[in-house]
Amino acid sequence: MIVAMALIESLSGVTQGYLNPILPALGPVLNIDDPTINGIFLISNVSFAVMTPIISRLGDRFGYRLVLRCSTVAVAAGVMLMALMPTLLTVSIGVVMLTCVVGFIPLMMGILRVTSSADTRRGVSVMIGTLMITVGFGGLLAGLVGAHDPARGFWVGVPFALLALLMTFFLPDAGVPTREPVALLPMICCSLGLVGLVTALSMGPDWGWLSLKTLLSGLAGVGLLLWWTRIDARAEKQFINLRLLSVPRVRSVSLATFFFGFASISYFGTNGIFLHSDAAVTGYGFALNPLAIAVVLALSSVLGLGSSLLTGRALTTIGERTTLMLAGIILASGFVVMAVGHGSFVGYCVGFALFNVGLGTYQSATRALSVEGVPLEETATAAGLNELALSVGIAVGAAVVKMLSSTFAADGHILMQGMIAIWISLALAALVATWFSRGYTPVTASVTTEEATA
Repeated sequence: MIVAMALIESLSGVTQGYLNPILPALGPVLNIDDPTINGIFLISNVSFAVMTPIISRLGDRFGYRLVLRCSTVAVAAGVMLMALMPTLLTVSIGVVMLTCVVGFIPLMMGILRVTSSADTRRGVSVMIGTLMITVGFGGLLAGLVGAHDPARGFWVGVPFALLALLMTFFLPDAGVPTREPVALLPMICCSLGLVGLVTALSMGPDWGWLSLKTLLSGLAGVGLLLWWTRIDARAEKQFINLRLLSVPRVRSVSLATFFFGFASISYFGTNGIFLHSDAAVTGYGFALNPLAIAVVLALSSVLGLGSSLLTGRALTTIGERTTLMLAGIILASGFVVMAVGHGSFVGYCVGFALFNVGLGTYQSATRALSVEGVPLEETATAAGLNELALSVGIAVGAAVVKMLSSTFAADGHILMQGMIAIWISLALAALVATWFSRGYTPVTASVTTEEATA
């Protein structure tokens, strides 16, 4: 079962990894400019945030395997659409369909927790390890296949999509769906609120933080999210059980996840810029070409795989709180080493290696711990809340990185002071995640049993 889940998650990794090298190279092929490409990435970011709570909640209500299979069909259809007919319209639609991968882990965690609760941590470690390695090598493979024709890179996802769809038939139909009707008004408020907030965070650096578009989008998003929490708390039919956040363990993990996302995934774009920059022009960088950068990312993803696979054992041997805090310390150390050793390729790679170890550790630990002590029928919802915290954290972190990049820029390049500011900011965010990790209280066996049967 865990092997089948890992193969399904490989589709998530490949589709998340292959967009970064393909989309920028598609500009001349599809006759689209950089702002349009950024718009496609914005659509992806917004859709990831919106789909997270929807798919997770549907899993608890209508069955994990059914919703997982439907999500896999949607992703496979998006992959095929972009591979067969790569146009601006089909790519935009396909990118939205690909974001259904955000429900894979919450839904498979629901299946794991119902059928084999003792294997949940190990299963999550394997899934996250698979995600890490396929993101890295998916990007490299897409870059190689699409070296002469970027549109061919979309075909990299096709065999993974077909394999993932096949694997859904090897998973058990676990759990008893609640069959509760969907609370439409709270769902619409939450979805539109996330659209407004993520759009403002993503486009604020380009529109201007005090521009009318940014302010209207951000304020409307926050207002709708506040209204959603108000009506969802009082309505008979709830979209998401927000009372889960009143559980200290869930709240601590969610806050830590937010800052972990802020401090990590938002850095990948800057990492590519740094490696590609020519020190003779910018004062930093190693003038690597896109293929060399893809190789660096692929090799470093091996460390993410290793740390993910070891996290399940670490949670048991050194404790949940210690593992979470260790992930934050390693992540912060990576940025410190990059800042100190950025003049040397080896020194920078050591820092980026620590970054990937911390990344793999927290990705596995936070996901596994996000559902412990939560009632079984709320498993996917709790996991979805954690994914949502990660998505919003990434958006906020990316906005901060973009703001610092724009503030410390000259002649179209980020100044060295800007790079230092980015490393310091992300290191501090990792330390904040470490601080929130201190609040995690381990779940005793008796408490787990009581809450799971409540």
